[in-house]
Amino acid sequence: MKNNYRVPEQNYPEKLILDFSRYIVSRVNSFGYQKYGIDQDDLLQNIYIRIFKVFEKNDKKITAFKSYISRIVDSVVIDTIKSSRKETEALKELNHNLVEIQGHSFGKSQSQSDGLKEILLSSLGELKESQRYVISMYLSGMDLDEIAELRKWTLGKTKNLYYRGLKDLKRRLEIKGVFYEN
Repeated sequence: MKNNYRVPEQNYPEKLILDFSRYIVSRVNSFGYQKYGIDQDDLLQNIYIRIFKVFEKNDKKITAFKSYISRIVDSVVIDTIKSSRKETEALKELNHNLVEIQGHSFGKSQSQSDGLKEILLSSLGELKESQRYVISMYLSGMDLDEIAELRKWTLGKTKNLYYRGLKDLKRRLEIKGVFYEN
């Protein structure tokens, strides 16, 4: 069936989003994103941002709006699900590494190792979300280039978050009586 949506003199993304909002939400919901812990509002926001960017960059008139929107929705949802899966795998790996560290506690008792692990996880949890993410992914074995690519951040931003997060983590650990040397 041909799309009967009339192309306005200028493309207005706000009107397009309003006209297709039900379709967008329906299409998003068809992916079952909830089982990955993804928030619908975050997905919709990313989709709307992408639609606005398309209209900012695009010189040509778009006539098949429904098809165009479908591709944007699919792309955003699939990218977000892939990113969520990678984050989940990385956090599992981090937990595995912490268990290994606990197993090689260099003569400390089990209760001392458990205490160190608890202090580390607690201190990590106190970091800003973006710093916590970078440090967690790094501890799970990813390098800064991979983290930047995964989050679609610049390498400079990723390095900045890593070094600031590491400095803050060390400071928090020292306050709790845990000293770490490079």
